[in-house]
Amino acid sequence: MTRRFSLTSARGYADLGRQYREFYAAIGTCRGGGVEGARVYDLRPETGVGSITVHELLHGVTLTLYDLTFHDELILDFELAGDYFELEYCVDGLMHLEERATGATVFGANELSISHSRASAGRLVRPAGQRYRGVSIAARREATGVFFGSLGTAAWEESVEGMPAELRDAHYLGRQAPPELAAAFADLYTCALPARFRALYLESKVMEILARIVSGAESPRGPVRPPMAEYEIERIRKVPELLMENLHEQHTGESLARALGMTPKRLNEGFKQLYGDTVFHHHRNACLRRASLLLVETDLSIAAVALRSGYSSPSNFCHAFKKRYGRTPRQYRAGRAVAGVREAAS
Repeated sequence: MTRRFSLTSARGYADLGRQYREFYAAIGTCRGGGVEGARVYDLRPETGVGSITVHELLHGVTLTLYDLTFHDELILDFELAGDYFELEYCVDGLMHLEERATGATVFGANELSISHSRASAGRLVRPAGQRYRGVSIAARREATGVFFGSLGTAAWEESVEGMPAELRDAHYLGRQAPPELAAAFADLYTCALPARFRALYLESKVMEILARIVSGAESPRGPVRPPMAEYEIERIRKVPELLMENLHEQHTGESLARALGMTPKRLNEGFKQLYGDTVFHHHRNACLRRASLLLVETDLSIAAVALRSGYSSPSNFCHAFKKRYGRTPRQYRAGRAVAGVREAAS
């Protein structure tokens, strides 16, 4: 199953912020907030695990920290005006970025994306079961001037916006960050200062990151990675659903590749790029996630859960489930039932 949301800045940056809050509230439960505190959205159990932490900095600049894993694929369609500014850094994990004018890519660990200074539209795809940790710095473009201090935004225009078009597109789709820049983003991600002083520290790190970018510290390491073709991404994204719809068929890499009109090598390489895993290891984990939901949400026998999760042998299923979750299916069901009773009583 795929969940889909959309964001647009057509009605202004303030309204875009409202849409983000509604999006986060739809997938998580908010705690915290106030003048000095961050807003933290804990993903709802039916949505996934992890959290989204939002800090509001000077002049409406928003710093967002992601640590999340979705149970189902999530697609976020976006349509943003040219005055929208964003830096996104991936600590680890991956997601798919598709932009109409620039192309499509897999945005992964230690990569930095610098938004274009023009209107953009496309979508972000967060794969099911793939943990993503990242940092986003977003604002109205003119609001970032305060973080350039006496240097002014002219340095940004010269060093980043003045790049050749091909290189500028590559920086939008994601380039490897050098160690100094990666360390600055890591400091944002791990800041543990008291709330009273946290904003000052975070703002200073944003200023450092911008300074390192305009000084050329983010210069790319190695050649520009060619993005995957959009048709390849679309075909490969059909694989998880195809396997789940035909649980008891004996698929092979060759049979899947033939069904998609691809070579086995390209399928395997592309799937690893998109999902960070091999085809069949990803599928086994998806089957076990289905089993965990059936154990909690139904009264099916263990043998029936095994069959509906792609296992013809209950003993093989129990062995695989315990290896994945650290408990037998029966223990997992009993433990979740006890937790439900406690929540109802609280």
